[in-house]
Amino acid sequence: MIRVRVLRDGQEVEEVAVADLAAVRAQPGVLIWVEVVSPTPDELATLGREFDIHEVALEDLEIGERQRPEVEQYPDQDQVLLVFYAALPQTDGKPTRLVEVDLVAGQNCLITSHGGVPVDPTPFARRVKARRELASEGAGYLLYVALDELVDTFFPALDIIGEQLVDVEEAVLGGDTDVQGRILAIRKELIETRRIIGPMRDAMVVLLRRDLGLFSDEAQRYLQDVYDHLIRLTESVEDYQEVLAGTLEANATLASNRVNTVARNLAAYAAIFAVVTMISGIYGMNFRHMPELSWRLGYAWAVGLMVLCAGGLWVYFKRKGWL
Repeated sequence: MIRVRVLRDGQEVEEVAVADLAAVRAQPGVLIWVEVVSPTPDELATLGREFDIHEVALEDLEIGERQRPEVEQYPDQDQVLLVFYAALPQTDGKPTRLVEVDLVAGQNCLITSHGGVPVDPTPFARRVKARRELASEGAGYLLYVALDELVDTFFPALDIIGEQLVDVEEAVLGGDTDVQGRILAIRKELIETRRIIGPMRDAMVVLLRRDLGLFSDEAQRYLQDVYDHLIRLTESVEDYQEVLAGTLEANATLASNRVNTVARNLAAYAAIFAVVTMISGIYGMNFRHMPELSWRLGYAWAVGLMVLCAGGLWVYFKRKGWL
């Protein structure tokens, strides 16, 4: 599906038909935002003809295997391609869903392609109309708004991960032994998020350092703000990974302590029963000449000796904290 939205002189956003693209592009002072949702080969071919998009960029706009975040410049077409991602937190406890969004920015147009639901244009239009002087300079501010909206989706996702970390820490400190799976699930989610945010940050570095000639100096400053947000996200992920590593280590330490406690308990009881077994073994030997065998109180003596030795060892181990 293709949706075409046109901003005229920074005033109003209106939708136009795909068939009217050529006529709209010829008008002065217009910015065009084309949103493509799950594009078909025919729709991509139409975009390629209307905007003279490079064939390699068209291949990247196809929704298929997940691509690594990147930026590519096509000087002949005065266009730049960016592969970015949005983070969609899940309300049912599932890991954050990462959605690929491909963007092609030209002199007065921005094309966004993704496989999700259509984007709500209201906040997009509100931000563009709020800075009409920037919107009138070209597609640089359009690109900034799109990238900023995508990057900002990661902050709520990381907030949810942070809450999960707090819950896991409290569970570990509370002695919960069934948190290993939760810790590893959070660790996997953080690794996947970092693998996306890191290349996105690198792509922004390339975009800011290259002299593309597509964006004004003011638009470049706004794009720098997107890079700053990505730096914050990277630092947050690294902090969470350090906290998670500490939680994992604490859980392993507590588990080891529990194993040591059980081992001490077993060793103490083994020592107690070893003494009892030794005494019963001595008096169970079949020698003819044993002084206590013919003694009337021999049985009581043997049992009492077992109880005395076992009780003494129990008190000893209890005082040492082994029981």
